[in-house]
Amino acid sequence: MTRSPLLALGTVDRADRIWTTVLGGSAGVIRPLAQGVLALRSSAHLEPRSEADGSGWTGLDPVLEALFTSTQDGSVVDHAGGKMVAGLAMNLEERTRVKLAGRMLRGVVLANETETIETDPEDPTRVDVQMAVAIEETLGNCPKYLNRKTVWTHMASPRLVSDSLPLAYEAVELIGRSDIFFLSSRHGAESMDTNNRGGAPGFVRVFSNSTDEGVSLVYPEYSGNRLFQTLGNLQTDPAIGITFPDFETGNVLYLTGRAEVLVGAEATAVLPHSKVAVKVTVEAARFVSEGLPFRGRLLDPSPYNPPVRQLAKESRATDDLTDAIDDVDGRSRAIAMATLIRSSPITPTVSRHTFRLSPDPSSSRAKEEFSRLALWRPGQHVTLDFSAHLDQGWSHMRDHDPTSLNDDYIRSFTISSAPVRRSAQTHADRPGSLDGVEFDITVRRHGPVTRFLTRWVPGSELTVPVLEFEGEEDLRAPDEDLVVVAGGVGITPFMAHVGSKAESEGPLSLLWSLRADDLPLAVDLLDRTGGTGPQVSLFVTGAVDAGRQSDLQTLARLGADIHTRRIRRNDVVGAGTEGRRRFRVCTGPGLRRSLLEWLDGEHVSVVNFDY
Repeated sequence: MTRSPLLALGTVDRADRIWTTVLGGSAGVIRPLAQGVLALRSSAHLEPRSEADGSGWTGLDPVLEALFTSTQDGSVVDHAGGKMVAGLAMNLEERTRVKLAGRMLRGVVLANETETIETDPEDPTRVDVQMAVAIEETLGNCPKYLNRKTVWTHMASPRLVSDSLPLAYEAVELIGRSDIFFLSSRHGAESMDTNNRGGAPGFVRVFSNSTDEGVSLVYPEYSGNRLFQTLGNLQTDPAIGITFPDFETGNVLYLTGRAEVLVGAEATAVLPHSKVAVKVTVEAARFVSEGLPFRGRLLDPSPYNPPVRQLAKESRATDDLTDAIDDVDGRSRAIAMATLIRSSPITPTVSRHTFRLSPDPSSSRAKEEFSRLALWRPGQHVTLDFSAHLDQGWSHMRDHDPTSLNDDYIRSFTISSAPVRRSAQTHADRPGSLDGVEFDITVRRHGPVTRFLTRWVPGSELTVPVLEFEGEEDLRAPDEDLVVVAGGVGITPFMAHVGSKAESEGPLSLLWSLRADDLPLAVDLLDRTGGTGPQVSLFVTGAVDAGRQSDLQTLARLGADIHTRRIRRNDVVGAGTEGRRRFRVCTGPGLRRSLLEWLDGEHVSVVNFDY
């Protein structure tokens, strides 16, 4: 703890509300004072209360304001019996943290002793605070979800931006880019707990922020140590205090409110792919600019961070999936089963996997639902659940495979084959019209599920639940020129359309940027169209060795217009008929940014293909 430059501190104010703050900036914020007693020290900004408001100190930091509410001689505060506090000593550069809880016995406010070029000698609110805390509990925590940062002291210049609800735009923006926050909870009048939650930037979602709906946040509870100290407190007493620090600017957002722990189906319905989530209803807030006595910058993100999970209401694609949730643990019920029957490598990293549909035999209801299942449409995706084959259960740490701790192994893949319904006569003895229907997914090997599919041995049994068919439809309209711009395997959302043009559909042009190693994928797609597909322009990057020259010749014979260079602005803006063209973009983030700049003012829709 003595090496830790940061201390998150929580307490309860005069209105019985919990708040959390972050102090420090360099080692020395905590030091031993006596047996079982720690001294806490930090720079702060406080000023004496007016006579009308009573004795004590006031400031923009709600925790320090609560701890120094009353004083005896103007600078010293004694709490008879001790005031309940909790803290978290943290060294983000070393990814270490220690929780502490106890009672603040005495505090003192001193004139600030630090003089730097930034110090304003005329600022009477700049002080040092010291506290003596009798420690009743300590607990070291693991380094999971701590994004490594370097931290240094910085003279704060706090200014209140807003203390009203809804939250100001800057406050919402801070939440959206935060990769850590600190929270405090309590166990009655016996003890408190202060800890942090971390993840990828944006892991906390703003559920509502309006006068009508109030202000509420939702965050996922990732796999932890199973002590459930915070969750146990919140289950018995929903009071919570949260702070979001901005390490770059020094801005800080203090929140207090009430928390609701969502488990299983309740969590999944609000935040898909979450077994446990917490929804916080904010009752009061303070957004303070340059209020932190430190600054910091990111060194390395935690390898344990899961991908950011969007709220169910943020993603239309999850509507049907969340509607189908009925298991107490939050699992969606299967609408069908899919059995892998073929796996064909196309390039060194891209393969086509063929599945056959069948009803879920687990219940009569599942069979009945399967009989009513509609055929998917070109461009839609299928969501499959591989957890029965890949989930390893709970572990505290798993450094050899950190992302697996929070992986539900549910994946959505674009269906790359055109929908073909088997005749009812052929399968008259089967309950559903889709029984025996096959579909393809064409995927690049990336992550545990696609690696698992690549390792499949023909003849072995691999059947997984199908959770949904969903996605966009009506890709083309008869009165429009559709221009598809794809990058690599970003072609898969359009594979089912290519070569299946109906007379009622408008012209389709394809601009496809791909690496030389992926040329066999282009050969495979154009060969399957039999020369009846769209106008295709290929932009091939990387060295084309002798083994790939034959692929270029085959593609030219199949009618592709081939360029051995990157795609350019003129290639895109010259495609289609101006005034009636519509662009669909499915590329990596770099090319996508360029395309959106080039096509400013055009009708453009984006299919996000980021991993």
